[in-house]
Amino acid sequence: MIFLDPKSDMVFKRLFGDITHKNILISFLNGVLERIEGTQIIEVTINDPSNVAETPLSKASIVDVRCTDQQNNQYIIEMQVITQKDYAARAQYYSSLALSRQLASRDKYDKLVPVIFVGILDFQLFKNSHYISHHLILDNETYAHELKHLEFHFVELEKFNKELDDLDTLLDKWIYFLKYAGILQTIPKSFNDSVLEEAFNVLVQSNWSKKELEAYDRYLDSIRSAASQLETAEEIGMAKGIAKGIAKGMAEGELKKALEIAKELLDVLDVATIAKKTGLSPQKIQELKKLK
Repeated sequence: MIFLDPKSDMVFKRLFGDITHKNILISFLNGVLERIEGTQIIEVTINDPSNVAETPLSKASIVDVRCTDQQNNQYIIEMQVITQKDYAARAQYYSSLALSRQLASRDKYDKLVPVIFVGILDFQLFKNSHYISHHLILDNETYAHELKHLEFHFVELEKFNKELDDLDTLLDKWIYFLKYAGILQTIPKSFNDSVLEEAFNVLVQSNWSKKELEAYDRYLDSIRSAASQLETAEEIGMAKGIAKGIAKGMAEGELKKALEIAKELLDVLDVATIAKKTGLSPQKIQELKKLK
């Protein structure tokens, strides 16, 4: 049996953004948020199902699902594949926008509902060893959770190293599913949960049309291409000392290559990171952004 990678954009959307599979989304959220009996999500409404990406590269690196639960709390569930060093800041900015846009000009603040951000990352964001982290706004002395309108939860797949026999919780199984399902050939026997089995069935390649599989292959190619561009940029910056080379008169071919790579990375990384990886000056990167 061949399973598609759940981290890919269209597969992730089919899993968690399709109302016909809402039980998958509910189970996943209850697992990641570690909800106990009495606080569990029992119903969701899928919002913004189209999720049209602004650029091909952003589509390849970021895909999100938005939903609302039975208490009207809003959720942003986001899959981030390509490394983004400022991701934590972006998550806060993105969530703050979602919170602020809840009110019309004459609405009162009591109409605001919590925005809960869940980021699944295919890279390491924080320096600790924990593969999941929960970030709430707490009082510094009492740890009381009084400011409840924003909270953040991050799953860092690279840090998850548990084997099948070590999966004790629903959370463990969902993280294992996201990290490894694309390379498995059978559904693990320990995944004897109807919702998890449903999730695996969504991934079965034979359940996807030829057109969908072609789009999936294009996604894989875009990810490989973006990763290759990052590696090439690092090689140029580290091995050839591009920054110094520019000041001394870089070879025309090397400069052209660095500029081409920088253009491709504009939709993926911030100016400072692109400058560091290519050796181009931040001013040069800003010029490229204006010309785009």
